[in-house]
Amino acid sequence: MSLGRTGRSTLRSLLERSGYWIRHRSVLPFGVDYQHDIRRLGNIYGIPIRVFFDVGANVGQTSTAALSTYPEATVLAFEPDKTSFDALTSNVHSARFKAHNLALSDTNGEARFFDYGALATSNSLVEDSQYAKRAQHPVTVRTVHCETLDAFCASHGIDRIDVLKIDTEGHEMAVLEGASDMLAENRIRFIYVEFNTLLPKDGTTGGALLPIGNILEPLGFRFVASYAEFMITTGDLFVTSNALFVRGAP
Repeated sequence: MSLGRTGRSTLRSLLERSGYWIRHRSVLPFGVDYQHDIRRLGNIYGIPIRVFFDVGANVGQTSTAALSTYPEATVLAFEPDKTSFDALTSNVHSARFKAHNLALSDTNGEARFFDYGALATSNSLVEDSQYAKRAQHPVTVRTVHCETLDAFCASHGIDRIDVLKIDTEGHEMAVLEGASDMLAENRIRFIYVEFNTLLPKDGTTGGALLPIGNILEPLGFRFVASYAEFMITTGDLFVTSNALFVRGAP
C-alpha cells in the first residue's frame, strides 16, 4: 500500500515533531553512516567491496553490519580476547565470514593484553589507552598471539583489502605499521579508524588522529569524515569518534 505524497508528508511531519530526523539515504551528508559512505565512494571510484577486515571485532557488531551492507564481501574478523571471540563466532554465521582469535600488531609473536573484564570494549594491547587512563578500571594482564597485517595477508593469499576497520583502543598505529607493505603497494583502499583526540595526549598511548593522518596522507589517502560514537561530558570532555579515509586514485 502506498501512502502517496500527502500521506508521506504527514507521516514525516508527525515523526519529526516527535524528535525523529527523516531523510532519504541518497541525500544523507557524509559523516552520518560510514558504511553507506563507503558504498557511495566505492561507486564513485569503482571500488567493489569484496574484502573487509574487522580489526578489534569484539562480539561482531561491525562484522554483522558489513555482511549485510556489502553482499559480495568476505569479512575477516580479528579478536584476541577469548571470551569476546567465542561470542563473536556464536553471533555471526555466514559462509562469507572468517574469524581469527589473534591481534593485528607491528610484530609477530606473543604480547601482553590488558583485559577489563565486563568492559571488554576497552581491552587493548596498550596499558595506557586514553580511556583506560581516564576510567581506571581493574585490569587483568593476559598473553595473546599477534601477527602483522602484512604477514597475515601473505600467509593467507590476500592481495588486497577494500575496507580496513581498526578499533583497538590505542593500538591503531601499531596495526598500521604492521601493514606497511600493503599500504605502500596501494592494496588497501578504505580505512576506518577510532580516535579520541587530534593530538597525542601526555601519559597515554594512541587514540590521536593527526599521527594517523601523517602516515596515510603521504600515501594518497584522503580524510573523508568523522563519526562521533560516544561522549562523556562530566569532567574533562572525552569523545570516542571514528575517521574514514579513502585512497581514491589507483
